[in-house]
Order: sequence, then C-alpha cells, then structure tokens
Amino acid sequence: MASYQQMVQAMQKMQKEYAKAQDKLNNTEFDFTANGAVKVVLKGDMTLVSIEFLDKDLLNKDDEDMLKDMITLAYNGAKDKIQQANEEIDAKFQNMGAPGLF
Repeated sequence: MASYQQMVQAMQKMQKEYAKAQDKLNNTEFDFTANGAVKVVLKGDMTLVSIEFLDKDLLNKDDEDMLKDMITLAYNGAKDKIQQANEEIDAKFQNMGAPGLF
C-alpha cells in the first residue's frame, strides 16, 4: 500500500509542477515582428499585450490591406511561439512517465 501512496504523491507533485510551468508560460510575453513592419506581443495565455507599427508608412490608408496582413502575420508568429513553448512543457511532463495524465 505504501507504493500506491508514493505513486499518488508523485503524480500530485507532477501535477503541481505542470500547473506551475503552465502559469509561468501564461505570464511570459512572446513577440513576433512581421517583415520589420509590425511587432505583436502576446502573453502565453494568448492575451494581446501590444501592437507596434515599426514602419509608419503602413499607416497610410492606401496600404490598409497590407497593414491587416502584417498584423495577422505577426500575431500568428507570436501564437506559434506560444504553441511551441506549450508543446515543450507537455513533452517534458510526458517524458517524466505520465502520458495522458494531463
């Protein structure tokens, strides 16, 4: 019976560590710059922190479609960084011998 309790305690410890890693990820800022023109910053929980226009010429009405594309590209780039960081956390905990635990 002691081994069962040890296993449960180990799983609870891993769950706490996983939650701590996820919390850290959620509060980390990720940025991506699209073609040197638009920079987007997101938190790991996908909260939009800021959009910065590095190329002020994009603010011209004639370039509205290009501006939309640059914002989308920058957002998706930052989102991809977050997803990659999340996958790394998941892989770390799966390699600790608890597949399907989370």
